[in-house]
Amino acid sequence: MELRTLRYFLALAQEGTISNAAKALHVTQPTLSRQLADLEKGFGKQLFERGSKRVVLTEEGLRLREYAESIVELADKAEAELSQPGKAVSGDVYIGCGESDAMRIILRAAERARRDHPLIHCHLFSGTSADLAERFDGGLLDFMVEFELTSRPDCLTLSLPAVDEWGVLVRRDDPLAQRDAVRPADLAGRSLIGSRQGIKSGKMREWAGEGFDAWDVVATYNLLFNGALMVEEGIGVAVCYDRLVRVCEDGPLCFRPLDPPLFSNIGLIWKKHRRLSRAAAAFLACLEEDVSGTDHTPAPM
Repeated sequence: MELRTLRYFLALAQEGTISNAAKALHVTQPTLSRQLADLEKGFGKQLFERGSKRVVLTEEGLRLREYAESIVELADKAEAELSQPGKAVSGDVYIGCGESDAMRIILRAAERARRDHPLIHCHLFSGTSADLAERFDGGLLDFMVEFELTSRPDCLTLSLPAVDEWGVLVRRDDPLAQRDAVRPADLAGRSLIGSRQGIKSGKMREWAGEGFDAWDVVATYNLLFNGALMVEEGIGVAVCYDRLVRVCEDGPLCFRPLDPPLFSNIGLIWKKHRRLSRAAAAFLACLEEDVSGTDHTPAPM
């Protein structure tokens, strides 16, 4: 199985027809067909179902696509890194992150790294830790921003000087909007919207106490923009971090903190035994310097 063949396979999976994939790859249709037939023969599996108009991946083909995307992306990452000039600090930095106002700290360090080394490029991948774990473990991410930072034997960590405060995002005409803070009893019987990861955390269960098992979670989100739209449309009340949605006095939504207060710590992790590229090391140096010497009070929304 060659890397080129995997690229052919992915092109057909994306384009849906031999002719379109051949055009995208700048190869002839017979060449592409022969390479894909050899791929199927090598695996001893049917990877495509050839319909009258489109080619559709079989179950085995879908599984191979997951591996092929990671393999090709990792190969491209390695090629880009190794092709950099001898001692030049340049290249790509890949960071996986959730939604948090504390990302400002990360982004300030990224901006300074680019100011010092203009050939550095930063790429953010947003999602929950569960969404990003496979990319991080597979080497496709240099760093990952973790919430509820805990010690991991395979990772090095850098705690960020910030915390995220939990609360609820509600419509301004909701009775909860009249409160200064929201207690566990206030959420009993309410339709709740939560992040897939946060709503299941032990910390949230500890805060809500015995009432947690009776929570009516009617919808989940992994990024809050659409969660906020669900609140606006009356689907429920969103449990979330503060400062993720811009709210104003005349806007449709407002944020109310939890009572007793609940906070999450935040940190950056990277693999202990994986060598950082020069670009990633330069970004990390900027972040470490900023964290050790700068007051990062969250900017007002």
